[in-house]
Amino acid sequence: MSEAGLALIVGLAGQLPRADLTELSSAAAQGRCGVLELRARTSSPLVRDACEQLLDATTEIGPWLSGALAASAAAYDAALRRQSVDVVWTGPESDVETGRLTAPVVAELIDEAEREIVIVSYVTYDEPRVERALQRAVERDVDITLVLERHEDNPAFSGSGEAYPDLRVRRLSWPASARRSGASLHAKLIVIDAHTALVGSANLTGRAMVDNLECGILLRGGRQPQEIRDHLFSLMHAGVLVPLAPGAPTSRCLQRHRE
Repeated sequence: MSEAGLALIVGLAGQLPRADLTELSSAAAQGRCGVLELRARTSSPLVRDACEQLLDATTEIGPWLSGALAASAAAYDAALRRQSVDVVWTGPESDVETGRLTAPVVAELIDEAEREIVIVSYVTYDEPRVERALQRAVERDVDITLVLERHEDNPAFSGSGEAYPDLRVRRLSWPASARRSGASLHAKLIVIDAHTALVGSANLTGRAMVDNLECGILLRGGRQPQEIRDHLFSLMHAGVLVPLAPGAPTSRCLQRHRE
């Protein structure tokens, strides 16, 4: 198999939920016909796309490929079990060394991304370090997804305009039709390459990452970053989170709403 084909197998092992990967491996054991049959009957866009990638990448579909998928998944799972946890703070310093500052951590995480960045934020205001880091990621062809709150979906939200309007990114909204009245898109998190996640209280604003008293947990490795990422994309595939057309307003907040 070509180097590109092997890279695809490793990538699928890191991206697909384990149940889907097991199903794909079983289908590959039946040869090309097995993968074609799985593509035809699956209801999962992720599995369908994986089948198409395999069919396009190689004609060598059979027990060897099935074993390679299973082995890659096992190796990926072993790597995920090696996890580190750090605390990330914004705000006043104390005499206790408990973690790192939010703003530089966020910029560093974005700069680390090789394949994918997923960001969820309630209030978003163009913070220069984050914007520059995101632009560098775009230039590296990193796939970026922003999930942001909108006044159109939450009348209590006082944001307007589009966050990072010049960036070529995927933008998702949680439409009012898919949520209960009064519900807010209030999560604040960043997931890098399905391997690293920062989950905390800080929005993507300069005040939240420099001035406020905010706290976050930085996870490297383990199953949680992958699960956070998969949960969000599952919501997208289920129609709960909806892609926005280019130019549609997201959550760039007003000057008065720099939280």
